[in-house]
Amino acid sequence: MENTTEVYVNISTTHSAQVNEPVNSEIAELISIAAVIVIINSVVLFLFIQKKSLRTVSNYPLFSLAICDFVCGFLVIPLFIVSFSGLITSHSVGFYMGFLVTVLHNFIAILSVFHVVVLTAERYLAIKFPLKHRVLGRHYMRKMLVSGWICSLLVSCIPFAWVDKMYPVFQPESINLLLGFTLFCLVFALVLPYIFLIYAFTTMFKVINRSLAKSFSTKSAVHFRKRIDMNGERKCLLLFVIMAFVFLLCWLPWFVTFLLVQLDQKFEPSTLQILSKVVLVIRYLTSVINPLLYTFIKKDFRCALKNICKKHNGRPTSMGSMVYSTRQATTLTDVTDEVHLPQLGRVNTACLNISM
Repeated sequence: MENTTEVYVNISTTHSAQVNEPVNSEIAELISIAAVIVIINSVVLFLFIQKKSLRTVSNYPLFSLAICDFVCGFLVIPLFIVSFSGLITSHSVGFYMGFLVTVLHNFIAILSVFHVVVLTAERYLAIKFPLKHRVLGRHYMRKMLVSGWICSLLVSCIPFAWVDKMYPVFQPESINLLLGFTLFCLVFALVLPYIFLIYAFTTMFKVINRSLAKSFSTKSAVHFRKRIDMNGERKCLLLFVIMAFVFLLCWLPWFVTFLLVQLDQKFEPSTLQILSKVVLVIRYLTSVINPLLYTFIKKDFRCALKNICKKHNGRPTSMGSMVYSTRQATTLTDVTDEVHLPQLGRVNTACLNISM
């Protein structure tokens, strides 16, 4: 079990024994990933702050998730680079830095799955219990998100309770504590949330398909509008399903690798090195994929981004085009009033009847 502390503190500490060139290339990769994460999530934060139309109850969790991903790129990855790159010469400082980085990784993972659960629960209420969903206001959502941040931080900091049993002298009882905490994270940050997600997604898709079947059987305007709403809900659900799958794909290897090492699975150094590098890269991909998903797939974010891009390119926005068209119509009306053509009223009436 001598590898347990090393892998817990930093699953990629095996890289520190390599030559400088591979380490430098990995640092360059991490810096690139961090830069992409910061830039993309900054765009999401900017859109949310600039556009009041985006500040809906269902979008607040996306805003909070973008902050979480921004923290990952702006703080966690740089600290990880400092931790494993050999910049810290003191063994004690290196240990505590690596321990802190691991705690932060757990914090990001727990907080991310919390946001996925909140997003799904909000849509579940909106589709399954619409009357109860109306009570859910922005103030209540903000309080829930703040509570999620606090609880995720407290849970991720639990390992600090036995850090003195790991350094400077590693005590055997810390092995069981580490194993217990890893199992706790697997159960409460992955297994239980995904049981709820599977149930919620299945229920919501059934409700939507039932509503769509009823709306197709009736050709009234009300049912047509309901059909459009249900199609929008289905697209939104597909987005959240993809987000949940991406999180599972990116973070499950992280927890499984820790679990295998703590169960005293023997890895060859080369195998552990390759495994740690793969886990290292894919665990950060969720912070890149999430903002791309709801910025380019979710209609309101996509439209807000297009409007801002058009505005900065000097093109008239949709609102500007509407004002311009209104002014043109007003000018045309003034001109026709001055001309007093007796036939104009009959022509306009005929055109109106044709258009109807």
